[in-house]
Amino acid sequence: MPENDTTEEKEWVRGPEHLGSVWSRIARAIYNPKERSFLGRTAKRWGIVLVFYLVFYAALALLFGICMAGLVYHIDATTPTYTLDRSLIGSNPGVTYRPRPNDGIKISIDINNFTETNAILKDLDEFFQPYLMDSSYKSENGCKSDDNYGYPDTPCLFIKINKIYGWTPVYYESTDLPADMPEDLVEHIKGLDANETKRVWISCLEEKDNGTTIEYPWGQGIQGSSFPFLNKEGQTSPVVAVRITPPVGKLIALRCRAWAKNIQYRFSIKDFSGYTPIQVDVENSANVTV
Repeated sequence: MPENDTTEEKEWVRGPEHLGSVWSRIARAIYNPKERSFLGRTAKRWGIVLVFYLVFYAALALLFGICMAGLVYHIDATTPTYTLDRSLIGSNPGVTYRPRPNDGIKISIDINNFTETNAILKDLDEFFQPYLMDSSYKSENGCKSDDNYGYPDTPCLFIKINKIYGWTPVYYESTDLPADMPEDLVEHIKGLDANETKRVWISCLEEKDNGTTIEYPWGQGIQGSSFPFLNKEGQTSPVVAVRITPPVGKLIALRCRAWAKNIQYRFSIKDFSGYTPIQVDVENSANVTV
């Protein structure tokens, strides 16, 4: 066999170069003095990587800034882009009330527990803060802060329609009132002049008759001048005051409904529409015996 073939065979079967201990290999992977590299890259290559990412993220930031500037420029601070049926809110306003329930379910009133009553009064004071400069609110009598909103004996509930930008009610006329409208409200509307019927009417009734007296000291309708809501400065959501005289020791359930042709009514436990359910529980802790 020729000598050069023997040499090639010896080199071919030669074992791998000794790389040293594990720690020395780890140290060399972090910094290789032979190649003068850190984590596998020389200073030049690290510089190239740094410059690349600086330019890349600077371009991303610039593009993001241009997009945001264009978006902000085209957004109106007072007018939503999509309204009524084109929006997620839709064109059927919800009906809500104040004060908010103490426990999220019912309004609990103890005529001898001033702590509970004061919490309700504080909630109502905060709610009516934007209304203090409203001339229509100033002209109303009863159910005000100066008489503690009727609490605890004749509590006032305040029914309101949620704001929907641009929504305008379609009013009922005295000649086309729905068949399920309460008789007392029908008689009230028929006794008004034609120009006074342009209102969103509110009616409250007990789900089960417990002898609760229901009154409307501010009137039973929301004037048409309150609509549409256009997000103007100082424009508030109109409310109707409902004063009740509930029996002590009984849980009463009310259903307060808003009446307009374009307010959809759907009676349901979970997915209700066009009304708000209210539960009020009046107790007298002084009568509780231990």
